[in-house]
Amino acid sequence: MFFQLFSILLAVTPPAVDLSILNECHRAARARDWKTGGDFEVRMTLKAAGAVDQLGIIKNTSADAILERCVRFHMQKMFFPGRKSPLTLKFSFPKNLTQYGVFASDVAISRTIGNGTAARVLLHPGSVQATAASLSVIRIDKAGRFAHHVHQKTDIFFAVIEGTGRLDLWTSAKQNKSHPLSTGTTGFIPAGLPHEFVGPSGDQPLVFLLWALPSKIDQFFINGESTLNDVHFFPPPKSPDPVPATSFARAAEWKIADVAFPKNLPAKLEKKTLISLPKIGELALFVAPATRTVTFDPPTRGSWFAFFVRAGGEFALGKDTHVVQPGSGWFLPQKATYTPKVQNAPLFLIAFCSGGICSAR
Repeated sequence: MFFQLFSILLAVTPPAVDLSILNECHRAARARDWKTGGDFEVRMTLKAAGAVDQLGIIKNTSADAILERCVRFHMQKMFFPGRKSPLTLKFSFPKNLTQYGVFASDVAISRTIGNGTAARVLLHPGSVQATAASLSVIRIDKAGRFAHHVHQKTDIFFAVIEGTGRLDLWTSAKQNKSHPLSTGTTGFIPAGLPHEFVGPSGDQPLVFLLWALPSKIDQFFINGESTLNDVHFFPPPKSPDPVPATSFARAAEWKIADVAFPKNLPAKLEKKTLISLPKIGELALFVAPATRTVTFDPPTRGSWFAFFVRAGGEFALGKDTHVVQPGSGWFLPQKATYTPKVQNAPLFLIAFCSGGICSAR
């Protein structure tokens, strides 16, 4: 199991109380802060059939509101047949467990961007022990936009996984380029170049992965404060507000490519390099059959920041084993071996590897 939960009943025995569902609470809390953990004491009064009547959190040393709210939600629905009322339970969530993977379903949706745009931040310094890059999933609804802005110190890679839209990019103070976005469009935008992501005209949202180097703008998605986190928006035309500083010194470095994602089930492990930049890293796509075990090797001085579009298996990292599911982000600073566990679930992932080439075997 990814997490361990220890429970001690302060009541007479019969059958042990199963609190394994609370592991989901711990996982969701650690998606925001991987160090989260602590001791809980919960006191309940029970109805005749063992249903919970009233519940109080007597102790929570984690001081994490998300964890406490989730514990309360699940325990309120539990049954404790044969137990005397009031019933007191003590249990602990281990602290400081190293975390490598985050499920999108565990991450709260952030709407700090506004304009019909939302984000889920999977990999950031709070969820994993990494600062070289962050990984977010951005969704722009019909007629929405991630409005005209610039990152003065942050490079970004992106990969569209659903829908259509448009990228507007300024390569000089007077020249902007527009490129249509659709599934398989990938790009690199160096720091200093103003840009805007525009959503679809139809009902299907534009969804893309966004890697930020170094991690910084992820904190804007999580906490707001755009300027402090290197997201500098341009004011509307004729506004008296100052225009953010830009630099076009690296304008020649920007890249965009339209790649056809695989539609057929793969017969073997295959890699497709999407964008490769010396000294920065590589964006690559990997597919493998549902029966194929795959070992991922990080660059000598870098790590994987991967998003699993399709998967169903386990990762072995050192002595630990971690469940992998579709829609999860993974930080792999060391060799990791993926073993499939679900029939008819081929592997399909898109990864950015910092400082070098993505390698799998």
